[in-house]
Amino acid sequence: MLETLRVTELRLLLSKMGKSKSGLKKDLQKRVTDLLHNDCSPELLSAVRELHDLRQISKSRRSGIEIISMPESLSPGGTPSPKSAGPQMIKLPFYQTLETIIPPTPLVPTYGGAMQNSDFLFHLSESQQALIQNSRSSQPVQVVLRICYSESIGVEEDQYPPNICVSVNHNNCPVQCTYSSNKLGLEPSRPCRPIDITSDLYLSFTNRFTVLWGNFGKSYSVAVYLVRLVSCQQLLDQLRSSSVEQEDVCRLRVSEKLRSDPETEVATTGLQVSLICPLVKLRMSVPCRSRGCAHLQCFDASFYLQMNEKKPRWSCPVCHRYAPFDELRIDSLLRDVLESSGEDVEEIEYLSDSTWKAVKHDKSDQNKGSARHPVKHNVNSKPVRDAVVDLTQSSSDDEDFQKEETVSTHIEDKSVHFRKSGIVKSARHKGRKTQVHTEKHRNGN
Repeated sequence: MLETLRVTELRLLLSKMGKSKSGLKKDLQKRVTDLLHNDCSPELLSAVRELHDLRQISKSRRSGIEIISMPESLSPGGTPSPKSAGPQMIKLPFYQTLETIIPPTPLVPTYGGAMQNSDFLFHLSESQQALIQNSRSSQPVQVVLRICYSESIGVEEDQYPPNICVSVNHNNCPVQCTYSSNKLGLEPSRPCRPIDITSDLYLSFTNRFTVLWGNFGKSYSVAVYLVRLVSCQQLLDQLRSSSVEQEDVCRLRVSEKLRSDPETEVATTGLQVSLICPLVKLRMSVPCRSRGCAHLQCFDASFYLQMNEKKPRWSCPVCHRYAPFDELRIDSLLRDVLESSGEDVEEIEYLSDSTWKAVKHDKSDQNKGSARHPVKHNVNSKPVRDAVVDLTQSSSDDEDFQKEETVSTHIEDKSVHFRKSGIVKSARHKGRKTQVHTEKHRNGN
């Protein structure tokens, strides 16, 4: 059954089971096979059978001859066309959909051969023209083209077909995509972004755009939307206003983690949580995690949004579960700890009596007692210093989270340069220079 599933369906299956969905098809199949061998739950078997049955039904439907043309309102001749249920495209946090100009419409081969041409016509309404003309630089309005698989279960991510080229009113429109190899019929690597076609459009006349694509046995649909771009700061403000987890809920989660196990009769006396964001190795200011994550460790919401704006993966940096924007929650308990503790504190420990203490790893401080603090504080927070972080360095490979990644950071007069395998920190304060290495470097590795 697994051999008949496509990459999209394998990724959906792994996402439901809370596993990583990156990699080639053979890697996804092996991951699902290991799940069947090690954790063969009824839910997993049922999901595999359901996907397999739906795949067989879709194959049987394609075996018959069926001609699908453009919708009646978009076809040049105005001839009626058979109606078909289009796919549901995934919601993109950085694109606020204002109107649907062309709903998801199949790209249908019109003649034999690998390369196909599909033409579409549309006319902007007066309200759409006004939105484009009156858009501001801070919140620009764009007309974007999106492409995804036609046959899907649930929401579908953007996916370009092989050898894609787009022209709008006879002008070539740039499509930013990368290929992992020169293999014939290979699709561009994900993530695939919406294509901005605003600059080549006629506001008052009929627009025509052409999609040149490779037909190698997969079905795709194209859609056009009027969208407003959303910035990282706007998403961060939205998180702060509507996605803050209450302190009582956060405190209950800590208590459950500290609760003793009745089977082993082992009680946990403390839980250590780092105040350093695992993404950029800097102190967090807006700690958050996904609602589906079971760990206490948080990551910084601002850095997480910046990285996903450059390359949208929406994967939790702690457990690698799918962590979309709508599922993010700010940990108000850890936020109060960050505001109350000194900037030199990089790790704390939650204690069983609803207090916390700073954890110091310096050998000279190991034998010194750390002061305990109540979990909730009403101390005025110090202003967080502005940080400029270069998050544009990213690989096009789907496994680049596992590769060595370099990020350069500048904070006031400090300069930090780190890699995944170690940290080298240099600070210019009164002529002193300090080097900090990870435990791996201290052991001589």
